[in-house]
Amino acid sequence: MMYWLDNLFGKRTNHPDFWKAYQEEFKHTNNQRVVVLDCETTGLTPGEDKILSIGAVALHQNVIYVEDHFSVFLKQKLIKPESIAIHGIVKNKRNTLTSEMEAIKHLLKFLGSSKILGHHIQFDIQMINLALKNMELPKLKNKVEDTDGLYSKFKGVHQPMHKSLDELCDEFNIPKKDRHTALGDAFLTAQVYQRLVVSL
Repeated sequence: MMYWLDNLFGKRTNHPDFWKAYQEEFKHTNNQRVVVLDCETTGLTPGEDKILSIGAVALHQNVIYVEDHFSVFLKQKLIKPESIAIHGIVKNKRNTLTSEMEAIKHLLKFLGSSKILGHHIQFDIQMINLALKNMELPKLKNKVEDTDGLYSKFKGVHQPMHKSLDELCDEFNIPKKDRHTALGDAFLTAQVYQRLVVSL
């Protein structure tokens, strides 16, 4: 009965255990871990396009911990040929696929209360929040920072400069290995972040 009433008023209070565990993480206020996150999607239109893969890697005190990483490929019905040309993810090919719900569930466990960092990260956050909404769950609670904003500070500019990840990698002489894969882009962004925070 309570679940029906929650749905009637557009709210859900009987959240699953994995969400409750995620919320509990924020009671620990001294989390210095930074998680660099990237999503590959079917396109760039939130609400229409879907997440195809999520990659993330953690930094502890500005050191990339390669073993502390996350990677998942999602089972989605929507596949667009124009996006395949960029990220190379083909439906039911090469990768073990998991449902969106399971992917988000495991992502929340990996994130905990860490700060999320990414390049043009608001798009990725919006896509994940839409997936959470489909699961009748609230939005992510993590603090979020964008390398685009950090780069502007690095350059002494008071507005975003909208540099691409390729441009930042070129400027900091970072080899663009595994570009346009979620985990690969997360590693590249983590290296950009290291260069920026040392200089700020």
